[in-house]
Amino acid sequence: MKTKFTIILFLLTASNNNAHKSPTPDECSDTASLTTMAKSGQYAAASSSQQESYRQLFPDIAQAVQASLSGDQSTPVALADYGAADCLATRYLLEYITDNDPNIKIDVVINDQDSNDWDFCAQNLSPLGKLKELSIVKDTLRNRQHHVELYSNPGSFTTQLLPNASIDITTSGTAFHWLSPSNLPRPGTFRFTSPNAVDRALVAAWREHSANDWRLICQSRHAELKPGGYFFAIVPCMTVHGRETYDVLMNTVFDPILDDWVEQGLLPEKERKNIFAPVHARTVAELKAGMDEYFDIVKMDEVIMANPYLEGISLDKEHDREMFAKRYIESIFAWANTLLLNAFGGDEELVAKFKSKLIEGVVARAEEFDNDYVFATIVAVKK
Repeated sequence: MKTKFTIILFLLTASNNNAHKSPTPDECSDTASLTTMAKSGQYAAASSSQQESYRQLFPDIAQAVQASLSGDQSTPVALADYGAADCLATRYLLEYITDNDPNIKIDVVINDQDSNDWDFCAQNLSPLGKLKELSIVKDTLRNRQHHVELYSNPGSFTTQLLPNASIDITTSGTAFHWLSPSNLPRPGTFRFTSPNAVDRALVAAWREHSANDWRLICQSRHAELKPGGYFFAIVPCMTVHGRETYDVLMNTVFDPILDDWVEQGLLPEKERKNIFAPVHARTVAELKAGMDEYFDIVKMDEVIMANPYLEGISLDKEHDREMFAKRYIESIFAWANTLLLNAFGGDEELVAKFKSKLIEGVVARAEEFDNDYVFATIVAVKK
């Protein structure tokens, strides 16, 4: 059975790209099509790294829920989760909260793009209740029937999606690094932060676009939060030494394979340029700069997490190396499959060949991916 949802989608463009000529449609980034996660449970099955990183905030969020309760506990706590994808991590969060307080009354607003697999999201959340459509009205989150009420709210998280002062807690796990649509040209590397991205002016323009996105995210969440409301996020970041999630893979395996294919005539240069992820691992300084006007930061910790796909793996065994490589690359394809399929012109055989080459590359360098997840854990309070 298909579930119907109210769709609220706002597309933003970069505010300043004067340093570059107007790009052709083929050069432009369309993140509405690029950032669709794998559907039908494939993302949940292959994204334990996202789930593990989000768990870092569960105790802090649970404490905030308790702190947000009204004196007589008659008013439900309102929590919004942004970029929730298939909602498995959201379910784990809510189970953590309700295990600690089975009688908690909590309204949960689930956000992701309109293209998200909302049916599977509803299925993942079904042990907690029915996922319903949220009507954006002045009296938000009303008509309570159960301890946990679940509402879908599709749209771009760079915009305000809920009424002013309507939410106690906003949270997000590994989503705010995805950038809004921009008409900036693509840099010719999978990420604009790659050391092989040679157009420094273009890199600076993408960085400015990212800073504007982060400011809008903070501004929007600030507006939606009640006075003293809590802001939580796991945000992939870049260390002061230049490390970021997947950097070894992208710089030594991913991009080199594509560049070799161009040299061998297997991949047109135009298609190669289309293979681009509109993401940015901001530095802690950049994150703080965007938040300063809107939030008092309680903590912002830089975390380098061990690769969960190495669990139970012995790298001195060839079979284990291959098992790790397949797990690891499946986790990449959980969010990159649609992006790559679009970039390869819908050629599923070419995508499968690329996936196979990536697995080969990871098998050969498996020791280099042990600490491959870099993110900031953010806890803040509305100013």
